[in-house]
Amino acid sequence: MRILRAISKAVGLLQAFVGGMSLIFAFILFYDFFGVQAVLGVSGENIELYMLVFIIFGLFSVISGLLLFYE
Repeated sequence: MRILRAISKAVGLLQAFVGGMSLIFAFILFYDFFGVQAVLGVSGENIELYMLVFIIFGLFSVISGLLLFYE
């Protein structure tokens, strides 16, 4: 039982970390740090859509990961 709890906490932390990185990447993409838009070939008119998708994915991942961690 303790092993399952430890695995659940590890997966929860990893999932929250991936969600946080997705949120950070959304803002890096929006503000065009490091020329990411040019590297990925993203047009300026679709930036809001990409940012919305990354933010929604990131928030759900962070929430789900924290729920797994504190279960």
